Amino acid sequence: MDVVEAYSKVGKNGWKVLSSIFRRMWDFEFVPSELIAKDSGLPQEKVEAILRGLAGDRIVTVKQLSYLGVAFTFFGLSLYSLRRLVRKGEISMIGSKMGEGKESMVYNAMSEKYGEVIVKFHRVGYPSFKKVKEKRDYGTLHFTVLTVRSARNEFRALRKLAGFVSVPKPYAWEGNAVVMELIDAKELFKIRLSNPRDVLDIILDEVRAMYSKGVIHGDLSQYNILVSEEGVWIIDFPQAIILEEESEEYSSLSLSELRTLADEMLRRDLKNILDYFRRSYGIEKNFEDVLKFVTS
Repeated sequence: MDVVEAYSKVGKNGWKVLSSIFRRMWDFEFVPSELIAKDSGLPQEKVEAILRGLAGDRIVTVKQLSYLGVAFTFFGLSLYSLRRLVRKGEISMIGSKMGEGKESMVYNAMSEKYGEVIVKFHRVGYPSFKKVKEKRDYGTLHFTVLTVRSARNEFRALRKLAGFVSVPKPYAWEGNAVVMELIDAKELFKIRLSNPRDVLDIILDEVRAMYSKGVIHGDLSQYNILVSEEGVWIIDFPQAIILEEESEEYSSLSLSELRTLADEMLRRDLKNILDYFRRSYGIEKNFEDVLKFVTS
């Protein structure tokens, strides 16, 4: 079942139950069914029947603890995030799946506000997110909370950079979903450049511009740089560091520790790009000279 089919299958009471799970998942790894019944105004027996149906469609996971608890699956969180986007008028039609990886699932979509867009559904993929543990009354936070934070982090980074750095325009964020501009271009690793030195210089200019805005990509490589005859775009910012803003992803770090981490991530980003152009095109650049250019 895809998101379109599932969207049409969830009824009014089903959405009430999912809304309660989303509201309560910040406090419980598995949300007690008693609280869902209280929030939704539905009888306990009705809630449990709805939960069984949602679990059968892979929208939620039900777990018997000292209470009956429930949590979103990645598919369920994506479905509910889409629902929020639709109800807020950000998306009018969801299209076909454009791609799927370890960290995200991407659909094309139509928006009455923005025209043709993409909707990127985040999922936890980076070790730095998987290791986050926060104690609550019923244990640690569920991974879906970290996934929402990942989407929010990307949206904040794109919003800070848009108009200044060549990145997709961010339009909306709900749950684990980010709505952004559709870029008609291909990943760097999929094409053979006729002007690789020029493209490398453009990429380094963009990294320098990001650095000047206090943003470190943190996972830059040939897989998240798009290239076309019109230009170069940098995408995928779920673990970006935004030095001038508080970030829950790195809230355990002091400012000095965060800057040290940002420096390490910047060095890794630059090494990835320089290594790729050296291997693929035989282009050699002195790393320290490039680092000095980016940070000057």
